[in-house]
Amino acid sequence: MLLSEDVGKLTKKQREYSNSIHHASKRMVDLVNSLLNVSRLELGTFSIEPKLVNIINIAENCLKELKPQLLKKKLIIVNEFDERATFLKVDPKLFAIIFQNFLSNTIKYSKSGGKIYFKIRKEKDAIRITVSDNGIGIPTSQQGQIFKKLFRADNAKKMDPDGSGLGLYIVKEIVDHSGGKICFESQEKRNTTFCVSFPLSGMLKKIGGKVLI
Repeated sequence: MLLSEDVGKLTKKQREYSNSIHHASKRMVDLVNSLLNVSRLELGTFSIEPKLVNIINIAENCLKELKPQLLKKKLIIVNEFDERATFLKVDPKLFAIIFQNFLSNTIKYSKSGGKIYFKIRKEKDAIRITVSDNGIGIPTSQQGQIFKKLFRADNAKKMDPDGSGLGLYIVKEIVDHSGGKICFESQEKRNTTFCVSFPLSGMLKKIGGKVLI
């Protein structure tokens, strides 16, 4: 309400304070949601409800949500979406979480003016999604910990102190529990590629009392 000036015009200093409050509260909401998701993953109480959906539409919606961040860093995103990979039996919410984490990470750790490659393609027996960048990369000595809960590489902490270290952990848990595979390749100071693949039959169904947020 303050930022939209529903209650009156803000001075420059008031707008700065309001932006700081908004940023901090958003971080807190994101952290609480991530912790709730982690709890549900570890307790095994989350559900997976696959249905036949257009996964390219899910990808495009995620890109729309992240467009302000892409513009702010002047990043060029190159999409390669295979029309043969349009439909897959997945849980739409969980698939969106995977896309959002991969894309937001690659935006966060890319240098301004860089390029991001986002590919969805059909292979012989699977649908494969890759997100690549020419950003800061992951130190070789720390790559074995990248999917651990709360872990963040040293260079990532320097570039973005606000991260929680939960995003990739959540993505890996989702993929592992739904019949998919996840992998990555990275060279420090050069590039990183994250990949996830699912069989053509899609995600496995899982009965649970909770949904991920």
